[in-house]
Amino acid sequence: MITTLASKPRFEFNLGVASTQAQRIIAETISTTSDATIDEFSDEAGHDRFFRLDVAPGEFTIRYLATVEVQTAEVNCSASAVPLARLPGALLYYVQTSRYCEFEAIFSFACRKFANLPNGYQRVLAICEWVRENIDYQEGSSTLTSGAHEILANRAGVCRDFAHVSIAFCRAPHIPARFVTAYTRYRDPPQDFHAVMEAFLGDRWYLFDPTGLAEVSDLVRIGTGRDASDVPATFFGSARLRRLSPLVKRASGAETLVSLQTADAGIPLAPLEGRGG
Repeated sequence: MITTLASKPRFEFNLGVASTQAQRIIAETISTTSDATIDEFSDEAGHDRFFRLDVAPGEFTIRYLATVEVQTAEVNCSASAVPLARLPGALLYYVQTSRYCEFEAIFSFACRKFANLPNGYQRVLAICEWVRENIDYQEGSSTLTSGAHEILANRAGVCRDFAHVSIAFCRAPHIPARFVTAYTRYRDPPQDFHAVMEAFLGDRWYLFDPTGLAEVSDLVRIGTGRDASDVPATFFGSARLRRLSPLVKRASGAETLVSLQTADAGIPLAPLEGRGG
């Protein structure tokens, strides 16, 4: 539920499940309590999906429901990093610095901590474990402008921050790494959207969750980018997010997600500007 505070604010929601080789959308619906027209568009690659709409002042609710078939690839723990000279050109985009993953600022630190490890899956795994053990998961400890360098200095953040630091550490030795937003099932409530990262090793991308809050096999991908700036929920105008209730559950038989959501589901939230998870 969202309360809009100005006339006709415009929203862009990155809520739709991504269409990839690893996940297939069986059915989906999207609706709002207002009479707004929803305009759907995709990013340049055609994978990440966005819903754009203008709404009148007051409260409105947007609901997205989907049934998705997800295939989890087997993990090769011996996968090696691809030498920079042999990386496909399209992947060079993910070894460069970006807004929230400014790896030049932490390059020396990354080299001291991880340079002696095998440059592959085991190094990325060690990076994620180090981040999990040395950065406190603390709501409200970071802002929407916090980058990897700031988080490393403060040693506290939320899932997007854990992902940004891990990505920056991977890019330092030229391992392509990128940011992923997803629906997932947390081991402990409350449920929320989640941010993780993935690294390109061998001949494909591998997902990692530096927070350890969820199993990567339970992830349903929403968006992918160099960092959080590529996959935001954006609004133009004034608004406040009142309630958020993401829910992921394994389907069984004729059960549908519609029966799992209720009008009062979710938990009250702080203003949208203050969210950092």
